[in-house]
Amino acid sequence: MSGSVFGALVAPLAAKLVDWGQLLNVVEAALLAGVGITAVFALVIYGSTRAGDLRRRAQPVAAGLNAALAVVSLAGVLAAVAFAVSVMLDK
Repeated sequence: MSGSVFGALVAPLAAKLVDWGQLLNVVEAALLAGVGITAVFALVIYGSTRAGDLRRRAQPVAAGLNAALAVVSLAGVLAAVAFAVSVMLDK
């Protein structure tokens, strides 16, 4: 079957079966969540490694601030995961 004939047969069927607006919303939410969660988890890694480095350099205040950044970021990641699981279970 040539591409144009196949497309002519499948396109009307796909238009009836797929809600393209909802599909775009899902792709958009997944992209934002994936990038957002990754960025916040990067802050967990950055804060924890930087806290260890600063603690070894005897800079306790800066180490504490970076440790706090890591803890708050980890709480954000865990909250996002809990929210995602609750959304999936509600569907």
